[in-house]
Amino acid sequence: LHRSKPMPTVHYTRQMPDIDSLMQVWPEEVEALMREIQLPSADIDLDLKDYARVVCAVMDVPVFTSMVESLHVLFTLYTEFKNNQHFQRNAMDLTNP
Repeated sequence: LHRSKPMPTVHYTRQMPDIDSLMQVWPEEVEALMREIQLPSADIDLDLKDYARVVCAVMDVPVFTSMVESLHVLFTLYTEFKNNQHFQRNAMDLTNP
């Protein structure tokens, strides 16, 4: 039922990046760094709000006064990656060598 309806339009109070721009390939230097370092896990000594800020910063999602808007962008980005055929194919390749 919901798949046939157009996606709802969200109006943010501040300018947020476009999801397509957030899905762009990172420069090779960033990709190499991400392979070398370990990102903070949920065990880090931060409260939930600060941890969400860290995750948003890593994913290049700005955080203004409303965490709700930033988290909306973050979860929209996650959904786009999860539903992206390219990433689904890569995930299958990793599970079925």
